[in-house]
Amino acid sequence: MTTTPDLYPILLQPHPTLSTVAEPAPGATPATLAILEKMLATLYRADGVGLAAPQVDVRQRMFVMDLGARTPEGKRDFSVKVPKFYINPAIVWASEETVSHQEGCLSLPGLWGEVVRPARVTLAYTDRDGQPVEETLEGLDAVCVQHEIDHLDGIVFSQRMSKLRRDIAMGKWAKLRKDIIKNGASFEILAAEAGVISARKD
Repeated sequence: MTTTPDLYPILLQPHPTLSTVAEPAPGATPATLAILEKMLATLYRADGVGLAAPQVDVRQRMFVMDLGARTPEGKRDFSVKVPKFYINPAIVWASEETVSHQEGCLSLPGLWGEVVRPARVTLAYTDRDGQPVEETLEGLDAVCVQHEIDHLDGIVFSQRMSKLRRDIAMGKWAKLRKDIIKNGASFEILAAEAGVISARKD
């Protein structure tokens, strides 16, 4: 399988890296920032909102996210790019109040499921400038950072579902995965094992 040089292949579940706890990243070094920039380009090409390093076979604790800009009406405009880099993120507080949200994942493309998570979290991380940041998030921001940190801990969102829902979801995923392997993906770098999914030329 070949990939575009400035993009990463995204691993499909199951893959060993997706179930491995990531190691601390070395900080906002030039090498780290280069990886994150490449991850961001991959995220945009895949039309996603978040991508964790283990999803591109980089076993370091970092992720990128872009949830667009908020409109005056409180909605999100994903056409406006607001990229954020999170290096060595950690949830230092989570509310007892929870929220249920439909989640998807670039490592399980086409699969969606209901996941219950804390409604608000406080996140500590290092930003792209090497500065320590601590912020409290809610809504989609809180859901997404928890989803991405799960990836850093070797957890995919389906593992957060009830057993019944998880069993149904993974049955659907088995069929979706076979279809991706047989017919290719919606963009040329969405890939599992090298050589399984051929590159597609736009």
